[in-house]
Amino acid sequence: MNGERPLIALLGAGIVVLVVGSLTVLARNTLGMFPTQAGAVVGLLILSLLVGSVLGMRGREWLRNPGYW
Repeated sequence: MNGERPLIALLGAGIVVLVVGSLTVLARNTLGMFPTQAGAVVGLLILSLLVGSVLGMRGREWLRNPGYW
């Protein structure tokens, strides 16, 4: 039982390092050759995700319920 916490912390740190490294490589490869076009595509994807999320929340009246926020 005493050895679980250090192992969980080590596993969590390893996952964080893996995620940060993956995002760095993804950003470098995506924005490397055509940064303007790639940035526009990524921006459109983020915008469409945000708009879809807001419309989905509005449809379920999450935005109108002050207790939710």
